[in-house]
Parts: sequence; C-alpha cells; structure tokens
Amino acid sequence: MLNSFLLLAEAVLYFGVMVTLFRFRARIGLGVFVCALGVMHFLETYLASVFYVALPFGMVSPGSAVLFSGKLVMLLLLYIKEDAATVRQPIYGLLLGNALMIGLVLILRLHAISPLPDGKAPDIGFIDQMGWLMVWGTSLLFVDAILIILLYEK
Repeated sequence: MLNSFLLLAEAVLYFGVMVTLFRFRARIGLGVFVCALGVMHFLETYLASVFYVALPFGMVSPGSAVLFSGKLVMLLLLYIKEDAATVRQPIYGLLLGNALMIGLVLILRLHAISPLPDGKAPDIGFIDQMGWLMVWGTSLLFVDAILIILLYEK
C-alpha cells in the first residue's frame, strides 16, 4: 500500500511541475519545459534498470510507470498545444544526445584512468549499460509518441 501511495505522490509531483513549466512556456520559454523533460530521461532509465517496487499485481519501476508514461503524456500535450514539428524536437534531441553520449564513452574508454585516493574507479560497464538502455528507451519513446498521437487523432 505504501508503494502505491508513493508512486501516486511521484506522479503528482512530476505532472504538477511539468504542467506548470508547460503552462508558463510563453513567459519562460518552451526550452525550459523541453530541458526538464530531457533531464528526467537519465533518472527514468536508471530507475527502469535497477529500481523496482512491489505492488499487489507485480513489480513496477517508477522510471517506467511514472516517468516514461509521464513523458508520453507531456509529448501528447505538446502536440495538442503546439504542433508535430515542435513535438519532434525533444525526441530528436534525446536521440542525438544519446548518440553523442555513446560516442564520448567510446573515447573515454581509451583513457588511462587514475584511481581516486580512496581507490574508487569509474564503472564503465554501468555507463555502457545505461547508454544502450537510454538509446533503446528513446527509440521506444519515438514509436510510442507516434502511436499515442495517432490514437489522439482518431
């Protein structure tokens, strides 16, 4: 029961902030909304890969249940209030940003890494996993956004 309540609280907070940013887009610019949407992509992917909670009907990740579905709804809102060209911009930005991240990680692998004084070293495997999950998630977002817009238009 607590997990259900917490998921609801996360959804209310997410939608409340995102809708507020969207509502004030004429005053603060659409870029603030799109940037906030994009920044949440990493958290969404991270949570979907390692963070699950038990609900009466099974295991759920807040990354998928709240953030990914919330992003789809925000993209539909963007489509309804703006246009198709505007809704493509954050999706293309995420795809290109993910491609850039993968390219940078490929170069970062070539460094001779010096461990920190406490012996910690970066986890390149985790970065690899997250990078590919982010690309996969953005690809699914692209397809899902098209489908949700087509459903809206019917």
